Amino acid sequence: MNTDRMPVVFAGHGSPMNAIGDNRARQGWRAVGEHIVENYGKPSAILAVSAHWQARGSFHVHTDVVNPQIMDMWGFPEELYQVHYQPDGDNELARRVLGLLGDRATADNEWGIDHGVWSVLATMFPEADVPVVPMSVDMAASADDHYRVGADLRALRDEGVLVFASGNVVHNLMMVDWDSDAGADWADRFDKDIHDAIAASDFGKVVHYEELPDARLAVPTTDHFLPLLVALGAVQVGDTIATFNDYRELGSMSMTSYIFG
Repeated sequence: MNTDRMPVVFAGHGSPMNAIGDNRARQGWRAVGEHIVENYGKPSAILAVSAHWQARGSFHVHTDVVNPQIMDMWGFPEELYQVHYQPDGDNELARRVLGLLGDRATADNEWGIDHGVWSVLATMFPEADVPVVPMSVDMAASADDHYRVGADLRALRDEGVLVFASGNVVHNLMMVDWDSDAGADWADRFDKDIHDAIAASDFGKVVHYEELPDARLAVPTTDHFLPLLVALGAVQVGDTIATFNDYRELGSMSMTSYIFG
């Protein structure tokens, strides 16, 4: 662990309902937030890559100091819509990200902090006193492109910035079982294959996840998997690798999350 360098976090966010009540997801998010503050100090800012901001043709970066909270979910209990989380943005960090990514990135203030970000950060850093810069995935870019973008963002970690990515290793909405608090066999297998590759620092196997058995079921669309690749790209040689929230839910959703530092 290098406590002079901020870690990288990939969080499986799962159902928006994980943002309220006392549940396994929030217990893990709270513990990781406390671990970061205790061992690295509070981040100067957070670069938040969300599966729910899906651009096409470039990586979009929110540059405004005002971060609208996006309630991008429908049909849930009113209690969920009462969660308020709206930390400031950070124009200086946003411009730094745009500079690091060059013509692969675009300034865009039409979005904000969606539930892939606020559902997790509201528990990790509940005071909302750490500025957040949202960044999209690029649905026209390859898995390798997302990994390379993460690598180009590594330098931010030495500048006090927490690189935070939110998605799900397994995410198949067509096969959700709302009565299940575990994973289907295929979901468990794919999640374990990815976990074992990450634990062995075999990130190339993760980037080429489509070669794994069960990949078509586990990753029917790439939006929730791509943030993991950005996170892996930002990992440095010598970083420790730890897993948290290692479980599946709703049959087809993996909550498995990682911290690298």
